[in-house]
Amino acid sequence: MEPAHHQHQQSGDPSTRKSASITPQTLTSTQLHALLDILTHHETYAEVESFKHPATISGYGYPFAQRTKNDSTSAPTYATDSSSPLLAGVLRTIVLSFPGIRDLPPEFWHQKFQGILEKLAEANLSESYDKGSLGARKTLATAASSIHEVVSRGILGGLEQGEKRNLKGNYDRSQAEDLERAWEDAVHELLYGNLIDELFRCAAEQKSLEEHSSGVQAAVDYIIIHLATLLHHVFVLTPEGPYLLKLMENVHKLLPYSMVKQTLRIGNAATMIHGMMRLLLAKVGVGALSNWVGLTQDADDGMNLLQKIISMVLSWDNTESRKTIDKIEKTKGQLASSKYQLDAIKAHVGKPREEHDEARNHSIRTPETMVVTILRRSNPSLLKNLTEEQHAQYLEYFSTLLMIRDREEISNVLCHQQPDLLTKAVKDLVAAFEPFIRVLHEHVDLREHVAAVEGFIGDFINIGKEKPKNGNGFLGSWTSGSPKNDAEARTPSVEDYIILLRRNRQLLYNFLHQVARQCPYLTNDFRVWCNSTIKVFQQHQRPPSEHEKSTKSPDSSKSKKHPGGAGAVSSNLQHLFNSLLSSTRERILPSINAHASYLASLEDLSRKRMQTILDNLPPDTPPSTTPPASSLSNSGWSTPLSWGWSGGGGDSRKPSPPPTTTTTTTGNTMPLKESYAGPGMFLSRWQQLLDDTVIGPATLDGKLRSGRDVKGQLAMGKTGVMKEGGLDTAKLVKMAEEEAPRAPDVKVVVEALGGEFKGLVGDILKEDGRFAVGADRVVERRDCGRARHRDRVEV
Repeated sequence: MEPAHHQHQQSGDPSTRKSASITPQTLTSTQLHALLDILTHHETYAEVESFKHPATISGYGYPFAQRTKNDSTSAPTYATDSSSPLLAGVLRTIVLSFPGIRDLPPEFWHQKFQGILEKLAEANLSESYDKGSLGARKTLATAASSIHEVVSRGILGGLEQGEKRNLKGNYDRSQAEDLERAWEDAVHELLYGNLIDELFRCAAEQKSLEEHSSGVQAAVDYIIIHLATLLHHVFVLTPEGPYLLKLMENVHKLLPYSMVKQTLRIGNAATMIHGMMRLLLAKVGVGALSNWVGLTQDADDGMNLLQKIISMVLSWDNTESRKTIDKIEKTKGQLASSKYQLDAIKAHVGKPREEHDEARNHSIRTPETMVVTILRRSNPSLLKNLTEEQHAQYLEYFSTLLMIRDREEISNVLCHQQPDLLTKAVKDLVAAFEPFIRVLHEHVDLREHVAAVEGFIGDFINIGKEKPKNGNGFLGSWTSGSPKNDAEARTPSVEDYIILLRRNRQLLYNFLHQVARQCPYLTNDFRVWCNSTIKVFQQHQRPPSEHEKSTKSPDSSKSKKHPGGAGAVSSNLQHLFNSLLSSTRERILPSINAHASYLASLEDLSRKRMQTILDNLPPDTPPSTTPPASSLSNSGWSTPLSWGWSGGGGDSRKPSPPPTTTTTTTGNTMPLKESYAGPGMFLSRWQQLLDDTVIGPATLDGKLRSGRDVKGQLAMGKTGVMKEGGLDTAKLVKMAEEEAPRAPDVKVVVEALGGEFKGLVGDILKEDGRFAVGADRVVERRDCGRARHRDRVEV
């Protein structure tokens, strides 16, 4: 083909060059898989990142409405071409049909939830580039994107149907390959077998889902290891981990668990729900009273308990940050700050989005730090005699001001907005799930499970804190016999999180068992949803869209005979690739091949890391049904680890006999060795998003940096969450990176096919029946005992 191509190029006939430019070229399954991975990876994060612009949500499509000048009077209209087709696809196929969520009124989406998202976008929250670090929002957004893209690829490509898998076969739970095989077999049977019905039946009859089969037991191990790796990565390896853990701990301390459990003692479901809503959402203030009697409308009526918790946690953070501001402003000597320079920086923080974007773009083009750009734009004379030490101090000042402003804006949107969209949204959610709450309250003692959640969260927070080897608490019980130096602080490992999840998995199994056994109508509702939703991941070869028919390439019939690594969209990607000029295809093909090799290396590394962890862990045994010491909540309540409830509603509930399962001590066993990197290709894809983030220069004459350069560095101004002792986060990340392959540069692929791929996904969203959602369709309430409850409570 190539010699003929050169001959055509040498001829002067334009028609000959045109025909040569569309000479078909068939991609292999490996190449198609790599191409789908590249395009979904970049498109998903582009859609996530676009939510910082207020107009994005208006073009999202159903269930979010397009904004018009007469929003208050006209019926909502929905964009037909979604601005975020991948995100909209997951929302429509999985979330909107979920029991309870499907009963939400349309106003919840296009007024309350959409209003909150738009207000957060209008708040113009800061960028990682400005602060010179990877903040908590960037960390969580990229993590969500890396997980979301996996789901999107599953929906687009689907899983091909194969032979029936025998989950009762032999699986060696100490071998990574067997865990992977068990996971693949379980997923196949979920999609094409009866595993969903069997698991629901097992939950009703047995006290643990792992009693279903050896395959399910090994698949649970696979899930626990990957979930533990994700939690470890978020709370230990990322520099924002200690801050997120501190945030969680502050919220945990403020939640009124005792009052919630006392309210759950009320026998009548309607009274209980009303009491819970008064506890969390009631407002007492002059504004609330004047609004109620009609003297005012949408006046500031104060905050309810939920909003007070949010506001108080954020204000605690700002208290620490303001100490940094005061310290810089009061600096004496050679590092003394100029009032005019500080005022210029402070004035810039309060300016509108347009000026922030203009200053940031100028900083990137120059390049120069944001502080230099701000001072230059304010008054060039402010740059005279600016030393490197003062400049570093101003960078910290600017970063801290941005963090304070971000928290204040988030608090204003969630706690001080009029009308109060958050409270109204919570009320809608409670009303939608009220039938489920009634059934649960009638048949299950929810107090025990609230206590279980309280105890688990406390254990989770404790495990994330670095403790001395001989310390007390959750980690101390594991490490008291460790031969290492007692004075050394211990950094939590992946194995620690795995042991935490292993020892607490029976909490979930026990809840599922009680619900499945006592609430058959309720569980049947969820079983129907699971069986219906899982079908979106089945592989169905999709017919070509109208756009593809109008631009049919010469090899379109041939490519349809080669379904491959991109599943149901293999032929569609093949069409997109063949629609490119031959020169463009030759330019992007090396990047596709390099990415395919990169994915293969990641897969091997993931399996290797899983095997290392399995070798480090003590042998697992069936989950214990005797509550360990750590399962006691702060208020003294024991978790329902060994107790089930049966009987009628209210206070007539009686405890079932204690189970006879033997007690194990798996949770108190120290891992043989420790790992700080776990399996999961999504972690490397997540890390790539962080590494590719553009970060501003750190010095007066510095160059632009990337997320890779600031990896492991805590944001300036967050001195209140510095870790004490243990292994340095940056060193841990560097250790993990040394064995991980470097992601190839695939910008040429995104530039060539990114826009076409978004159009392809948009076509699928409109034409594929799996994504069809009637905007004017009223979803009828399903039968799960709802018709029996006529005394609906007003919340």
